[in-house]
Amino acid sequence: MEKIAIVTDSLSDIPEDLVKTYGIFVVPLTINIDGVSYKDGVDITKEEFYRLLREGKMPTTTQVSPVEFMEVFKDLLKSYDYIIAIILTSKFSGTYQSAVIAKDMVDTKRIEVVDSRHFTLGNGMLVLQAAKMAVAGASKEEIVEKVYDLIPKIRYIMAFDSLDYLYRGGRLPKSQAFIGNILNIKPILMNDDGELKIVDKVRGQKKVIRWMIDYMKNTGVDFTDREVGLIHTDKEEFLNEIEAALRSELGITKFLRSRAGCGIGTHAGPDAAGVFFEEK
Repeated sequence: MEKIAIVTDSLSDIPEDLVKTYGIFVVPLTINIDGVSYKDGVDITKEEFYRLLREGKMPTTTQVSPVEFMEVFKDLLKSYDYIIAIILTSKFSGTYQSAVIAKDMVDTKRIEVVDSRHFTLGNGMLVLQAAKMAVAGASKEEIVEKVYDLIPKIRYIMAFDSLDYLYRGGRLPKSQAFIGNILNIKPILMNDDGELKIVDKVRGQKKVIRWMIDYMKNTGVDFTDREVGLIHTDKEEFLNEIEAALRSELGITKFLRSRAGCGIGTHAGPDAAGVFFEEK
């Protein structure tokens, strides 16, 4: 049986217990705060990061370098037959391109680098599917085919209190960021081929949850036997309300819950939450 290593970046936000269970290799981005650099999820805890964020610190992120990926790839190929690296959307970061460069420097035949076109749990769900298949003995070709099949099917709905963080990080135009600063207006964003796009704006958290439920109902998907991803930056109470509504109105019982790491928190701010699911 082929030994296949599944690699991703820290913006996939996979819960640590699942990273360990499925033997996933996570390469951290770098978080910069007040001239000090930290490896996401390694040198700074989520609690400390969000405390600094709420105190007004404005962190930035630095993509994983080709050299960092090269070192990981070289080390893994000593023990594994193949590597499948599933990396956050190339439209959000240069991390994917770094992985491609590292692949070309190391071994183009034994490494597959996938642009997930997603980030946070959108990417994480693809990585977990790949890791589960690898553990079950699937071939490299089977895993890659499944991942590419899933990429266009993953949907997510993100609600933000403020879009300032996305704007300051260069991920959103100033004209759109302004929408999030109107009193109690909650911008709703969805993934559009690797980019976040504002699809609506509602007033108050209850209407956000209503919007999420209505959208998911309109997909026509039977969610009763599906696992749905839930994530928050530093707003677990809101996430609990979303989960309760999904249980009550859509009959969902399986959830993949996560608290976003420093990378996503840098761009989303401390008051964001989202739902991730496979549409068809």
